[in-house]
Amino acid sequence: MLKVGRLIKDSPVRWDAAYKVFMGACETARPRYYEEFLENNIPVPTPQQEGGDVRVLSIASGSGEADSVILKKIMQSRSSVYNRVVEPSREMLRDFKAMVQQDTSLSAVKFDWRQQSAEEYFSDSDGTKFDLAHAVQALYFMDDHHATLQNMWEQLADGGHLFALLVSDERGMGKLYREVWKWFPHGNDRLTTCLRTSSDVTRSLESSGISYVIAEDEHDINLAECYKEDSEAGRLLLDFMTQTSNVYAHPKMRSAVLEYFLRHSSSVDG
Repeated sequence: MLKVGRLIKDSPVRWDAAYKVFMGACETARPRYYEEFLENNIPVPTPQQEGGDVRVLSIASGSGEADSVILKKIMQSRSSVYNRVVEPSREMLRDFKAMVQQDTSLSAVKFDWRQQSAEEYFSDSDGTKFDLAHAVQALYFMDDHHATLQNMWEQLADGGHLFALLVSDERGMGKLYREVWKWFPHGNDRLTTCLRTSSDVTRSLESSGISYVIAEDEHDINLAECYKEDSEAGRLLLDFMTQTSNVYAHPKMRSAVLEYFLRHSSSVDG
């Protein structure tokens, strides 16, 4: 049965493999685009006390690639950083810790590891306030993204920053998410799936009276593998682009998505 927008819930292992293929496809098209966007847009917070730690709350950190970029940016102008990492996956935390051990530039960061979902963490909060709370490509997977944003906001110290990164509904993957949902609706509420976009977040912020600033960037993705019949990388990339497991096994959806790619491609090889 086709379950649109539920890849990470249906198969976390496949989602992880698909994510790595996706990042590789982005790097092929534009090296370091992801790192550059974070470096250029992450706010550098001021610690609550002069000379104290900058306190960072990271929600659904994964294996730490985004956290690494953010922390290095902060440490360019701040000498002491405390980073509380909230991530439910034991495997992801293991990979994150391994990266920290190998990257000496992160040795000055004080890490506080929490193997919890965001929902578990916020229900058991100790009241610690943070100068920066971020959720990078994470709000797709929360049971309730609105509640997650509200909880993150409430964890901020005075003058703290909330940073969320996800696809824009005005372009690229965000537009694809909307199209996929129109073609193959699964249930009555898109927000119960991972097919969430920037406008879902801005509506949540507006409903809570939280002001915000938007930054957008365009990047290319090399989708050539998706058109190769026997390419496992192409199948994984199709799954990630639609957040749907095993798209290849559903010819109608596969055909619709591949045609969409062709209509919106900036260039086509061959």
